[in-house]
Amino acid sequence: MTAVPDLVTVVDRLLAEDGGCVWNRAQTHATLARYAVEESYELVDAIDDGDPDDVREELGDVLYQVVLHAGIAERAGEFTLEDVAAGVRDKMVRRHPHVFGDETADTVDDVVRVWRAAKAAEKSARTSALDGVPRAMPPLERAVKLLERLEEHGAADTAVASVVATAPVASVESVESVESAASAASAAFGSVADREARGASATSTAAPGTGTARASVGSPAPTPADGAGAVDPAWGIAMLEDVAGAVRDGIDPVASLRVAVAALEEAGRAAE
Repeated sequence: MTAVPDLVTVVDRLLAEDGGCVWNRAQTHATLARYAVEESYELVDAIDDGDPDDVREELGDVLYQVVLHAGIAERAGEFTLEDVAAGVRDKMVRRHPHVFGDETADTVDDVVRVWRAAKAAEKSARTSALDGVPRAMPPLERAVKLLERLEEHGAADTAVASVVATAPVASVESVESVESAASAASAAFGSVADREARGASATSTAAPGTGTARASVGSPAPTPADGAGAVDPAWGIAMLEDVAGAVRDGIDPVASLRVAVAALEEAGRAAE
C-alpha cells in the first residue's frame, strides 16, 4: 500500500516552510475543526445517496483531514500519524476482547455489553455517565445521546422533568450558559453573515473559496445568535421535552427530523 505514505508526503510538502502552501502552514487544529465536521457530513450524504464513488471520494477527504492534523501535530512535537494509528489499533483490540481475548459475545447485545465494559474500564476516571458526550454535536443529536446515557441509569425522566420545571422563567445561569455555548459556536464557526462575507476573499485561516447570542431574563428580543434569530431557552426546553417523549415512544427524532427537512427541501424546490 503506497498511496497512504504518498498522501503523507503530499501533506509534508504542503506544510513545508520552503516551497509549501502558505494557507496550510497557517492552519491549527482549531481552525481546521469546522472542516472535519463538514467533510464528515459530506461523507454521510454520500452514504445516504448510495454512490460508491462518492463514498470513496468523501472518505478520502476525511482521511486527508486526519493526515493534515497529524502533520500539524508532528511539527508542534505533539504526536505523529503513526501515534494516531497505533492508538486506535490498540483501542480496537481492547474493545473487542471477544475477538482478541477470552470473552464470548455471540449476539449484537453481547458485543455492546463487552464494548461498554471495556470502555468503562478505560474511562474509570470519569465521574459522570455524561462525560465524553461531545459538546460540539448538533443540539438535537446531543440531546438524544445524553438521554440515552441517562436512560441507562434510569435518570432520563427525572433530568428532563427538572429542566422542564425551569421553562416558565429561564434563570440567569441558564441564559449565561446559552450565551457561552453560542459564543463558543460563533468563535469556532463564525456567523452565517461572516462566512458569506469572507467567501473566496479569505486569505488567512479561512479555507480558500469557502453572533454572539445575547439574552436577558424577560427580554422579548435578544440579539440574534449566528444570524438565525433570538435565543429563547424556554423554547429550547419545550423542544427537549418533545425529544425525550419521542425517545420514550421509540421514535428516532434525528431521523424523523431529517425526513421532514427533506420534505421541506422538496417542497421548497417545487415552489421555486
